Amino acid sequence: VRTKLFIADETIGLGKIDLLEKLGEVGSISAAARQMGMSYRRAWFLLNSMQSGFREPLFVAERGGLQRGGTTLTLLGEDLIRRYRSHVNIVDRHSTEILAWMRSVQIERQEP
Repeated sequence: VRTKLFIADETIGLGKIDLLEKLGEVGSISAAARQMGMSYRRAWFLLNSMQSGFREPLFVAERGGLQRGGTTLTLLGEDLIRRYRSHVNIVDRHSTEILAWMRSVQIERQEP
């Protein structure tokens, strides 16, 4: 079971939530991207597309320079992560019975 939420014209799933959470941990889009094995450009695209569905910012990025900049999550960003993870836990708990049944009735895959 995979949880994907729709907000405005955007989707939010586990990958974007993981990226947002990593961003909050490391405070840098480029560092979060590196740790998740993606390019800065891809990370920025995913974060920006997720942000486009919300009225308020999920994160605030400050340009480099003498202070080296950085990115921090807003309270809304932190709340989104917490609520998404809570929702996924509820869905997972309530899916065990149907998933067990589906495993019991599915065909066996043949190894090549």
